[in-house]
Amino acid sequence: MSRIEEKKTRNTKHQQAVLDLLQKATKTLTADEIKEQIEDNINKTTVYRMLDRFVDAGKIHFVTGQNGKSYYALCKDCEEEPEQHIHNHLHFQCENCGNVECLPQTLEVPTLKNYQIKETQLLLIGICKTCTTAKS
Repeated sequence: MSRIEEKKTRNTKHQQAVLDLLQKATKTLTADEIKEQIEDNINKTTVYRMLDRFVDAGKIHFVTGQNGKSYYALCKDCEEEPEQHIHNHLHFQCENCGNVECLPQTLEVPTLKNYQIKETQLLLIGICKTCTTAKS
């Protein structure tokens, strides 16, 4: 049984609500933001468990921000070959507003002798377009 098959779970209304929220999101979301935006009362621990399952199943990805929080987004490329997919696009965090967003640029993940790379987290930190425009 593959890792993906092991992690498959029934599709509950809360799981569907989280996936729908991430589908509509225009930026990455933290678990707290997801919990706040789900209409039903849902336990924070349950949100984290669902997010972990979705990451393991290749439905979503996350990046750790400068503040140590995890930011989640729907993974458009992960479903094709989730067990072989290495998430390698760039993320940007604004040091002014704190928003984290996925950038369309990808980097080639190096192959290293005697190492098996399973994940990358690429975070650029600076001032976003919205904050730069607001200061002008």
